[in-house]
Amino acid sequence: MADNNLITAIYNWIDKKSNIKYYPYYLALFLMLCSLVFTMPRLLSFNQNYDSWETVILKANDLTNSLTHIDPKSWLAKKVFRLTVPIIMRITQLQPLGIIILQYLLNYLLIVFCYKLSLTILKDPISSTFIAAGIIFIYFGRAGFYDLQFTWFDGFAFFCLIMALYCKNIFAVFLFSLSAAWTDERAFIALTIVLLFHQLKESSISKLNFNMIVKMNRNSIAVLFAMVSYFAIRSYLTLQFNMRTPTTGANLSMLKETLPFMTMGLWTFLEGFWLLFLFTIIQAIKNKNYIFSILILMLIFVFTIISGCVADITRSGSYIVPIIFVLLIYLYNFLNKKELRLLLFICFIIAFLFPAVIICSNWQIEHSFQSSFFIWFFQHLIDFF
Repeated sequence: MADNNLITAIYNWIDKKSNIKYYPYYLALFLMLCSLVFTMPRLLSFNQNYDSWETVILKANDLTNSLTHIDPKSWLAKKVFRLTVPIIMRITQLQPLGIIILQYLLNYLLIVFCYKLSLTILKDPISSTFIAAGIIFIYFGRAGFYDLQFTWFDGFAFFCLIMALYCKNIFAVFLFSLSAAWTDERAFIALTIVLLFHQLKESSISKLNFNMIVKMNRNSIAVLFAMVSYFAIRSYLTLQFNMRTPTTGANLSMLKETLPFMTMGLWTFLEGFWLLFLFTIIQAIKNKNYIFSILILMLIFVFTIISGCVADITRSGSYIVPIIFVLLIYLYNFLNKKELRLLLFICFIIAFLFPAVIICSNWQIEHSFQSSFFIWFFQHLIDFF
C-alpha cells in the first residue's frame, strides 16, 4: 500500500508540474543537469588539435576529400561521407568549441522533443516525462554531452532522427532525415525506423495489415525520398571524387571479435526500454499482428548484426532507439493509461540505476564506464589530502 501511495504521489506531482508553461524545457534542463552530475563528462579531453578534430576541419575545408591518407583501420577514415557537421562548420565558420556547444544545445533539445513526441503519441504528460527521463540515462540521450574527443557527433544524428519523427511538414522531415544520414551511415539505416513510424502513425493499429504498412503517406514518402537522395548523391561522389568508406574493421569478420561483448552490448542499446519491446511483441502475437512483430524483430536483428560488425557496439546499436516511439504507437492502443505509466516508470528506474557504460570491444574495461562526478570528486579530495 505504501508503494502504491508513493507512486501515486509521484504521478500527482508530475501532473501538477506539467501544467507549468514551458514545462518540457524546464524538465529537459533538470534532466540534463542530473545526467551531468551523475555521469561527469571528461571535459579535459577536449583538444581541438587532436587528429579527430583535424580530420573534421579538413573535411569542412574540402568536402570531397577522400581521406586516403588516413589508416583505413582508423575510425577517422570512416568520416569520408559524414558531411553534416563539416557543412555546418563551412557555412557558419564555427570552430570546434562552437560545434561542442551546438551539440550540447541539440542534446538538450533532443530531450525536449522526446517529451513532446511522446506527448503527441500518448496524450499523457506523466508517461511522457518517464520517457524523457529514461532516455537521458541511456547512451542515446546523453551521447552529445560526452563527445569531446572522438568527434563521433552522435548527438547531431540522434537529434535529427527524433526531429524526423516529430515534424509534420514534409520538407522538415526530408531535411532532418537527410541530415541524419549525412552525419553517420548508421543513421541512414535508422531511417527505416522513421519510415515505419510515419506509416504506423497514419494507420489504424487495431486493424493493422500488410497493405496499411506499405501504403505510403506524405511523411513516409519524404523519408524515402531522403534515403534515395542520399544514396544517389553518395554514388555520384564515389564516381566523381573516388570517395569510399574503408570496410576494414567494419565487416562481418568483426563478429568473431565482438561476439563475447554482445550480450552486454545488446542491453546497452535500450536498457530498461527493452521492456517496451517485450510487451509489444507479446501484444502483437496476442492480437495476431504477425507482420508487425516480424518487422520489429527484423529491425532488432539487423541492428544487432550491424553493431557486431564494428568495435563500438553500444554506439551502433543505439541508433535503434527511435523504435521506442514505434512501440509506443502500438502499445497505446492496447494498454490503458495506468498500465503504460507503470511500465514506463519501471523503464525509467532501470535506465537510471544502470551504470553509464559504452561497450566497445577494443577498449579496456575502465574506459567503458563513464566517469561519475561523485567518484571524480572523492578521488581528487583524497589526492588533495
